[in-house]
Amino acid sequence: MFSIAGEWEKNFPFWETSLMIYGGAFMMWLISKKLKKKYMLKDDVRQSLYEECNTWVKAVEKNGGTFMGGNKPNLADLAVYGTLSSIEGCMAFKDIQENTKINVWFSNMKKVVL
Repeated sequence: MFSIAGEWEKNFPFWETSLMIYGGAFMMWLISKKLKKKYMLKDDVRQSLYEECNTWVKAVEKNGGTFMGGNKPNLADLAVYGTLSSIEGCMAFKDIQENTKINVWFSNMKKVVL
């Protein structure tokens, strides 16, 4: 998709296009391994995502309000909402909806933000 939109074939020689595609993929794979180790993520990283979503919901509940900010969202709510909104529509988002308790909080945030 990026190669088509960026007209890579017109703007770069074949070897540079191949380097961007395969070299970039390899570098992202290496970076992902370092980040996984740095943040002590599980082998199935979605399990780590599920745990963090449930940790967030527990913290909101412990705080006693609908949001981390109480009755109104604060910057922490907006940061988490923004992060989760960036994957809305992806399979990972559907997975967290099915495997965590974040749906109510996310729906409440969506109503307030939109």
